[in-house]
Amino acid sequence: MQGMVAGPGGQLYIVFTKAAGAEPVLSRWLRDGSTWDGTSWVCAGAPTSMPTLGHGNDLAYNPNYLGQGPALIATQGSQSAFLSDKVTIVRLNADGSFGATGEVRLPIGNISGLCYSATAAGGAGKYAVRRLGSLWTHPGAGALTSGWTLAKGNLTSHDNRSDQGIDCSENYIWNTKSINTSTPDTGWNWVYQYNWSGGDVESDIGIPGNNLTDEIEDVTHVGSEFFVGVNRNDGLADSVKVFIE
Repeated sequence: MQGMVAGPGGQLYIVFTKAAGAEPVLSRWLRDGSTWDGTSWVCAGAPTSMPTLGHGNDLAYNPNYLGQGPALIATQGSQSAFLSDKVTIVRLNADGSFGATGEVRLPIGNISGLCYSATAAGGAGKYAVRRLGSLWTHPGAGALTSGWTLAKGNLTSHDNRSDQGIDCSENYIWNTKSINTSTPDTGWNWVYQYNWSGGDVESDIGIPGNNLTDEIEDVTHVGSEFFVGVNRNDGLADSVKVFIE
């Protein structure tokens, strides 16, 4: 499991890859309205092969990308190992299924986390990107090839874990940090919260690493319900966990 984001109607879009980001596929998941358990979600058709997704480390959803309708935006790399300054644009059809794809190169360099909030900036919309220890933002209406602003160059970093996906809302940005080979066996994954200026907001949320097996990959939300994507190493099944703000 790699990037994940909530789309129209609370659908979940998830990127899966093989080892080292090989053979990426994009999948769409529909909730059946039942309680939160392993049978609450149904994959809407077979996952779609999309080589241009690259590593697919993070996904953002824009309901009206450049005024031309809904789209997913996927980072092609990650800061820890698969460097890339490109993102893949996946247009969405009226029913939420996948349409045409394109590619955009960002002028700020290699990125890892990416999110978009349609309610930020007084409803004008806004992007956030994490690049190493810095936070960059971008107006929601403009092309991604220019117009980026450095919001903070020294984000709080709690340790040497790998940065993964981010998520954002009208007022906040959530950043995930995962276990890695430098984390103790009893270590944890983390979600911590910034404001749009990059300032810390509140205490972190810890998700057990389970002896380096459960690796957090991304976070997204629908209302006050947060979905955490967990990549289970050693060939175990991936999962999505839920917590309430």
